[in-house]
Amino acid sequence: MSETNSFGGWLRKNAEKYLMQAAAEDMASKYKDCTTKPLQENGIIPLFWKKVFVPIYLSIPWKIRKKIILKSAYSGVDRPKWKKFD
Repeated sequence: MSETNSFGGWLRKNAEKYLMQAAAEDMASKYKDCTTKPLQENGIIPLFWKKVFVPIYLSIPWKIRKKIILKSAYSGVDRPKWKKFD
């Protein structure tokens, strides 16, 4: 199954989209004089991603997030054998 058709690919695509939107909203709130308010999507699905997924994801410590990302990004056979640096 290709990455774009897999659940992991779908999750990654949506997570990136809504995490980027949350970062843009954060920057706009910090620098109100220099920016305009980002475009907001309406509906139940964007609301879920913004109000549930993003806060939960951002509350997870980086070490755990890193493990989740590596486990979901590759199947067991295709996982690269990188050196550990931490």
